[in-house]
Amino acid sequence: MTPSPHRTLHRHRGMPPRHPQMTATPAARVPDRGQARSHTARFGEIQVTYLEHGPVRLDTPDRAWGGDPDTLRLMVVVDGEVSLRHSEATATLSTRDSALILGTSLVTYSSDAPARVVVCDMPADHSGLAALPRSAPFVVGRADAAVPCALGAFLLDLLRQDGERLAPLARAQVADVLRTLATSTVMALAVAGCSGWELRRQRLAALRHIAARYTDPDLSSASVAEHLGLSRRSLQRLFEGEERTVAQRIQAVRTQHAITRLRDSRLAAASLAEIATLSGFGSTVAMRRAVQDTTGLTPSDLRRAAATAGAEREDDDAFTPADLEPCAVEG
Repeated sequence: MTPSPHRTLHRHRGMPPRHPQMTATPAARVPDRGQARSHTARFGEIQVTYLEHGPVRLDTPDRAWGGDPDTLRLMVVVDGEVSLRHSEATATLSTRDSALILGTSLVTYSSDAPARVVVCDMPADHSGLAALPRSAPFVVGRADAAVPCALGAFLLDLLRQDGERLAPLARAQVADVLRTLATSTVMALAVAGCSGWELRRQRLAALRHIAARYTDPDLSSASVAEHLGLSRRSLQRLFEGEERTVAQRIQAVRTQHAITRLRDSRLAAASLAEIATLSGFGSTVAMRRAVQDTTGLTPSDLRRAAATAGAEREDDDAFTPADLEPCAVEG
């Protein structure tokens, strides 16, 4: 049988492996649900893939979108909308948005409708990326980020020209140019994205520490900073632009717990000094000031108001013969 001169467009259920070895011309339309088409070419150590798919979800280790410690994955959405999810982060990417998968844990990739993306995979041990920060599972560049969008357009153009047909010398030159562009794009996304991610991570760590240690009367901005290994000034910078400072957050957590306990009928026999200790206040005076500033009531007034409201609810819920509705009895 004479081989057909036409190239074959590969179709398959689900999504391709992490490094699909397919050669296909980009299709004019996105396939139906559960199908995907791809066109892949390699330029030196970098692999470029154009992928179009229907509604899909990749959330298992064998079909992970991230999680490969040996590969950095840069993607640009050509058309449609896709979502990236991780235990610590979630992002929705629209047309011209980009993302860099940095972490080594699984990142779920999903889309509720057809989408097209272009992907650039490069070795994580590339010499130009030796100092790449890895504090985030992925970082995102939006459509107004010119460099990732330009790289995405360049990658699409490479695939349209069918990289396999390039002469060896031209191919080597393209690989050099692509390596420089990809490295610059990766570093620009990672450094900007990870710096913000690191700030968020440290801010969350501070809030968790406050929530866990608010009963300690020695908890303060200084002790939180020491726990995180930061200077007090660095800790303050984490919350710049926020409504409350670290000290105010500590006070707010203690005050809310004190109010909850003062309203709790099960703690009606506890003294105000005991409530203050349980809530992390060093004295009843400090608790009184904080509670009154927040509610307008003293701790004693707050208790009486809660007890009165509780008694009224019990009266409303009490059962009396008058609550019975007359009914006819058949017989």
